Amino acid sequence: MLDGYRMNFLKTIIRLCKLPLKFIYWILSNAIFSISLCYLRLPIKKINRNFRTRNKKVLCVSHVAISFDGRIKKCANQLIDLGMEVVLAKPLDTQESKKFEYSGLDKRVRVVGVGLSGVYSHFPCLFDLSMLTYMIFSDADYLHCHDINTAFMGLVASKLTGKILVSDLHEWKSETVQTSKSSISCFQKKIFKICEKFVLTHSDFVITVNEVLAQKLKLASSSDRKIYIIKNMPIPGNLYPYDLKKMLGLPKTAFVAYYVGQLAPYRNLDKIILSIAKCPEVNLVFQGTISDSYRSELINLSECLGVKNRFFFLPPVVHDFIPSACQGADVGIFACHKESKSMNYSLPNKLFEYVMGELPIIAEDVPIVSGYIEKYNLGVLVTSEKPETIQKALNFFLDEKERAKKKKSVLFFKEKLTKNKDNKLVYESIYDCYT
Repeated sequence: MLDGYRMNFLKTIIRLCKLPLKFIYWILSNAIFSISLCYLRLPIKKINRNFRTRNKKVLCVSHVAISFDGRIKKCANQLIDLGMEVVLAKPLDTQESKKFEYSGLDKRVRVVGVGLSGVYSHFPCLFDLSMLTYMIFSDADYLHCHDINTAFMGLVASKLTGKILVSDLHEWKSETVQTSKSSISCFQKKIFKICEKFVLTHSDFVITVNEVLAQKLKLASSSDRKIYIIKNMPIPGNLYPYDLKKMLGLPKTAFVAYYVGQLAPYRNLDKIILSIAKCPEVNLVFQGTISDSYRSELINLSECLGVKNRFFFLPPVVHDFIPSACQGADVGIFACHKESKSMNYSLPNKLFEYVMGELPIIAEDVPIVSGYIEKYNLGVLVTSEKPETIQKALNFFLDEKERAKKKKSVLFFKEKLTKNKDNKLVYESIYDCYT
């Protein structure tokens, strides 16, 4: 008992001792960020590395743990398949097991830890001194930067060294900032907009997730450059044996609604819980990362509504296993706040993950998602701000015949996705330009 207390005490002391060092590092990173903004405004041309052929080395850069970001792993794998030599850089201090970190990642991809993820958690949330230095001195001729958080650093490194910059924007970052919360968020939003304009104007190549978001980004940045599209489609593969109902101790005849992904307030998860209060036959499963405070909030809500015995939390699973984890569920759910432009024009991973897991879908009625749901008859659209619409959709899927019809459409669309080669063609067109 005492040894345990001593160990916790020592850990606390070490953590407190590191705080001043982290603060100094954060100050330096933000100072370099400010200098970089000024440098990029100067009329200095990018260094021209006039090689007849460039090397086939790519540095892929992530500002988050790669365990649960399938797009980053998929990108690295497909570049390996093109014959590129890939190094994947991610923050040094992300807490992830080696089993999760490398799951679904080609063994030929070398993963390195650089910089501190905590730096990205504080304003301005898009600069890390060590990561920038690593980009500059890497022997790779290509920088493939995931999201604006790393793309802006890539822009600085590219201008200094002549490396080819591929900016892969997963979302509309400036529109994820909720300005109603604090005055600092308004300033943060403005910084993101400035950085997006720089990245869209000066990157050698820009990628995003769908055509609508590409047009919105062009309009917002007054740029008419070509933007390549790589949709958030998982790489098709076989489903691993898994039975969600058996694991939860539910009978095979039980009805399970399944939500997988980040568990955050802007996903309207409380509205989903409200909807099952009037659907006594429905069990609800949330699987993903969640803060302790929000988890407690949702549990308290389920207790107040008397549905706690039908409401389950499961820990996150690695991205490549998500389609398999869908097995045993009866319907997948996607919901979000509509007022977020980034969410409105996104193309969420889970749409395709549910399809790969052979689940019909209850989906938020937002433009891109609704287009897929209606075109391929994959499920039912809802407005999650109105829980009664989710309730109605759940009652629809309780009918086995209706569920079977939707599942047939899902299987047809899954076959179509399995044969899709669009992403590979995009990477080929980008990386064949110089090699």
